[in-house]
Amino acid sequence: MNRTILCLSFLLVASNIFSQDVTGIWSGSLNIQGTSLRIVFNIEKNDSTLVSTMDSPDQGAFGLPTTRTTHTDNKVEIVATGLGILYRGTFEGDSISGTFSQGGIPFPLTLKRAEEPVIHRPQTPVEPLPYISEEIVITDVSTDISLSATLTLPDSAGIFPAVVLIAGSGPNDRDETVFGHKPFFVISDHLTRNGFAVLRYDKRGVGKSTGDYSIATINDFVQDANNAVKYLKSRKEIDSSKIGLIGHSEGGIIAPMVAVENDDVKYIVLMAAPGTSGIEIVLDQNENSMKYNKFEPETIEKIQVLNKEIFESLLEWNGSDNDRTALRDKLSYLWEQLPILVKLKIEKEPYLRSQFNGMITPGYRSFLASNPKEYLEKVKCAVFAINGGNDIQVPAEKNLTAIMETLHNKGNTNVVTKLYPELNHMFQESITGQPDEYAKIEQTFSPQVLSDITDWLKRQIDLLSYPIKTY
Repeated sequence: MNRTILCLSFLLVASNIFSQDVTGIWSGSLNIQGTSLRIVFNIEKNDSTLVSTMDSPDQGAFGLPTTRTTHTDNKVEIVATGLGILYRGTFEGDSISGTFSQGGIPFPLTLKRAEEPVIHRPQTPVEPLPYISEEIVITDVSTDISLSATLTLPDSAGIFPAVVLIAGSGPNDRDETVFGHKPFFVISDHLTRNGFAVLRYDKRGVGKSTGDYSIATINDFVQDANNAVKYLKSRKEIDSSKIGLIGHSEGGIIAPMVAVENDDVKYIVLMAAPGTSGIEIVLDQNENSMKYNKFEPETIEKIQVLNKEIFESLLEWNGSDNDRTALRDKLSYLWEQLPILVKLKIEKEPYLRSQFNGMITPGYRSFLASNPKEYLEKVKCAVFAINGGNDIQVPAEKNLTAIMETLHNKGNTNVVTKLYPELNHMFQESITGQPDEYAKIEQTFSPQVLSDITDWLKRQIDLLSYPIKTY
């Protein structure tokens, strides 16, 4: 969810390992410029498929999803395409010896079996659950991509209103798992207990879903969300006149796009959704990051000019030799503008390689090219837009104002916005709002926000059932 370009430390994320006796917790340490950084892979078996998550305890990161885990003979491979991570190793006895690469930069990494760490996430629902939870597959015949999903239904007779949960940027699973938190599981659980059917799914190329996340764009994710809505309409338990969407972060860009394409979407909740362009969002994130790291104001101003130039050039990117050379030259010049203390911590070539590889991905470039206003101005259904005052990834006041003004300017007055002063991008009660807090906070999702979303959705259902007559 964080699109910040300035990598002041390596972001190390999860992968997938597994098969028979390779399941379990595997821990090792990377040596990065004399600094030891622990890496933990949690490998499980789901039916005949290996799945895994990754922890980076020293960075406060837990439960990071991966895209593929394989174990053939004695060879283990873990891939997290959206994060540019690849681990390959040889499995012998109680160790896996191999190489961990991120952004093409290799580090030796030997993993040993470890005991399960204790992570307190008290809001994560615990079975038995008082409702129906059904594993389903949504297949798009035009692309042959299948989304693995969970549909939860109240355990009672009836036809239910429904919502589709749309995750933010990154290779998210159906629970939007991050740092051991499962916010979409918490939201789904709460809404289903309150009478709603809820559909949540692994992104294409993640978990049990097929496809390739690394080449996916926002338009691809819109197609996936549309297929989720279409699936709900096919179920006899769902009231097809009462279907809505809840989008978080980048999912809040996707939700209005789906609503515009699909008249059956009657209400949308936008959680920490951008109301400004992708480039503006990333520039804001960079500015917040540089201020947090105490860059001088003149340095921030100079770097932001370069950042804007780089981002705008990526809108015209076609992968030619000229494009590649120009981008490398711009990144090299940007490197020279960084404070000396930053450059002492990060080697130039690995930094340039990591930035280059991340920027040219289709997903990143499609985010930069996004302009939520183009779709928000066409949205006719009810909208509830919310954000936390401590959100440093999608600044709350600026983006909520942009969402409200765009909708109102085009005549949609069925809009409510709300800012929660102490909440961060994940809707946790926080102090600074910085991402390094996410893992340290036990709370997964604000109970107040859960209540507000539920109450707002129920009001929309009442209005759809008993519309106000005008004379």
